[in-house]
Amino acid sequence: MLTEIKNRGVEGVCITVCDGLKGLPEAINTVWALAVVQTCIVHLIRNTFRYAARQYWDEMSRDLRLVYTAPSEQIKGC
Repeated sequence: MLTEIKNRGVEGVCITVCDGLKGLPEAINTVWALAVVQTCIVHLIRNTFRYAARQYWDEMSRDLRLVYTAPSEQIKGC
């Protein structure tokens, strides 16, 4: 599919945002070698919860909100 898009005239891709589908970043970089592949922030946050027990999800949600709503890398209170 990506090769077909390239064959239709898309010469270069600067950045792509995907959902973490296995093999997709490699496929994108095969077609457009200089493309930066980034995982969608929503998928990153969702996947974070897989590594913790359900009892900690509320606390994690509060803590993560500080990270993804921060205007810069400097977070108050950290």
